[in-house]
Amino acid sequence: MNEDPATEPERQDVPPPEAAPEPPAADPAPAAPGPAPADPEPAPADPAPGVESAEHRSAEAEAAKAEADKAKAEAAALKDRLLRLQADFDNFRKRQARERAEWIQQSNADLLEELLPVLDQTDAAIASVSKDSSDAAKPFREGFELVRRSFLNAVAKFGLKPVEGVVGKPLDTATSEAITIMRTGQTAPGCVVYETRKGYSLNGKVLRAAQVVVEDEAEEPAPRPAPEAEKPAEEPAPAGQEA
Repeated sequence: MNEDPATEPERQDVPPPEAAPEPPAADPAPAAPGPAPADPEPAPADPAPGVESAEHRSAEAEAAKAEADKAKAEAAALKDRLLRLQADFDNFRKRQARERAEWIQQSNADLLEELLPVLDQTDAAIASVSKDSSDAAKPFREGFELVRRSFLNAVAKFGLKPVEGVVGKPLDTATSEAITIMRTGQTAPGCVVYETRKGYSLNGKVLRAAQVVVEDEAEEPAPRPAPEAEKPAEEPAPAGQEA
C-alpha cells in the first residue's frame, strides 16, 4: 500500500564518521648542544626626523653657497681678464694706426725732399729769364711759372708749403740758415737780405730750412785818441846862472 508522502517522516542527514587520528610521530633525537648565539648589538637610535632634515638642508645650503661664491669668483676673474685683453687690443690697434700714419708721413717727407731740387731749378730758371725784359723771353717765363704753380698745387695736397716772409725780417734759425753775412745797407743789421735757396715746411714742420744772406752789423768809427796835455814852456834861466 502506498504511503502518503505527507505522512512520511523527514529524513535527517547524518554526518559521516570522522577518521581516526593518526598517532603522533616519534620525536627526533635531540641535537648536540652548541654555543649560544651572541646577542646582537643594539641599533643606534635614529635621530628625530625634524632634526635630520634641518641639518641636511643647512649642509645643502652651505654647499650651494660655496658653489655660488666659487662661480662668482670665476666669473669676475674671467670678466677682468676679458677687459684687460680688450684694453690691450685697443691699445695695440691705436699704436698700429699711429705707427702707420707716422710711416706714411715719413715716406712722404723722404719723397718730397727728393723733389725739392726740381723746384729749386725752376726758381733759378724763372729768375734767369726774368732778367730779360724782351718779348721773346716772356713765354719762357710764363711757362716756368705755370710749371712751378702746378707742382706746388700737387705737393700742397700732402702738406708741403714754401716758407714765406723771410726776407727783410730778423733771422729765424728755426726756418732759415745763414750762409753768409754781408754789409749792403738794404736792411737793418741782423735781418735777411735775400734768399739763396727757398725753404719748405711739411704739415707745419720745417722740411728744409731756407738758405739766406744776413745783413752785417755796421762798423763803428774808431775812437779818436785823446789829445796830449801841452807842457808849459820853460822859462829862460837868469843871466849869470848855469842851467
